[in-house]
Amino acid sequence: MRSTQSLTARLRPRGFSLLESVVSLVLIGVCAGLLLERLAYYQEAAEKAIMELEVNKLKLALQVHIGDLIARNQPVDYVRIARENPMLWLDRPAAGYRGEFAGDASDLPKGSWYFNRSSAELVYLLNQDRNFQPKSDGRALVRWRVKTVRPAAAADGTVIGLQLAPAEPYSWF
Repeated sequence: MRSTQSLTARLRPRGFSLLESVVSLVLIGVCAGLLLERLAYYQEAAEKAIMELEVNKLKLALQVHIGDLIARNQPVDYVRIARENPMLWLDRPAAGYRGEFAGDASDLPKGSWYFNRSSAELVYLLNQDRNFQPKSDGRALVRWRVKTVRPAAAADGTVIGLQLAPAEPYSWF
């Protein structure tokens, strides 16, 4: 009786069949694909969050810059400040800041910041743009400009403040 049990145990297949192996590999491939898709999505979301953090630091630096001028009893030339490079207001420029350029410098590496002196705009070149929808020329960049704030009823050009705002609207996510 013992020899019959050992013979059937030896004849019984062990391990995975070819079909089971293929199904397992397909499931692993689908899960890996979904994981990579989510990873790319979260990397792009993180890039957007970092860009917005840098812009918020620049907005705060603008307020501190104007407050410093007021505290030192110096005149605040809003028009001149609106043409300044906002990165100069920070103690340390943002990571990826490449400097000032006289015109378009979109040939810089993705993920770079630069200041366009001719248009007085701070530009960020997106690294990942799968969920970005540009408004005008189709390029994956976001432009920021310091804009003067004027009262609605002022016809004499009175300026009451400054704000850092997108030069044109964009949609990212």
